[in-house]
Amino acid sequence: MITCYTIAYNEEVMMEKFILHYRLMFPGCHIVVYDNQSTDSTKEIALGYGCEVREYDSNNEIRDDLYLEIKNNCWKDAETDWVIIADVDELVYFNEDQLKYEEKLGSTIISFEGWNMINTEPNPLLELKNIKWASRCKQYDKYYCFNKLHIKEINYNAGCHTANPVGVKKLSDRVYKLYHFRALDEDYVVTKNLLYGSRLSRQNLDNNWGFHYKEDEETIRRNYKVFQDKSNLIQIIDEDSTLFNY
Repeated sequence: MITCYTIAYNEEVMMEKFILHYRLMFPGCHIVVYDNQSTDSTKEIALGYGCEVREYDSNNEIRDDLYLEIKNNCWKDAETDWVIIADVDELVYFNEDQLKYEEKLGSTIISFEGWNMINTEPNPLLELKNIKWASRCKQYDKYYCFNKLHIKEINYNAGCHTANPVGVKKLSDRVYKLYHFRALDEDYVVTKNLLYGSRLSRQNLDNNWGFHYKEDEETIRRNYKVFQDKSNLIQIIDEDSTLFNY
């Protein structure tokens, strides 16, 4: 019923969690991983779970122009009507039964509200079930899921936070949740951000794409603690928190 697409570079920590989550939401779904020449076990994990892996080479650089080209076109060869385009750390709280319901209503794009998850306690195994606090983040109210029979072009903009779909655009009346799991642990965030900052392409730098990856370690750690202390952090409901048991 649905095909899931994601882009990965050295995502061995999140790759299995991503696969398990989407296979739970949509049993038997086809998952396609665009692997950017990962040097860790990302590719092996994906293949081990029966995902399709498509490799691409950015010359060891973060190039948002390539990300954009992939996300705007990867889904066009899907054999399913519905597709999900999500990063490895973006998990939708939306399942197959709900998708069938939305299809009956004539929805062609599913509406989501984004939540940034934040770890507040020691989490050495980087388990999602230990992360129970979130902050509302409209930046992640993206068009993750749509019906390719009705949407001919999705036209994501840089960063894929906004889009200009071409076709029959009918947003679902119900808004589902999207949980962004990047802040698994302070050291994890520091390591990941510094690595990404070292890989920013000239085009990214010139366009200020991925500007948050240019922070030094001290700034990253300070911002992480500020994020933890934000007054609008709320605990997610038990029904949701038991879902991410990976």
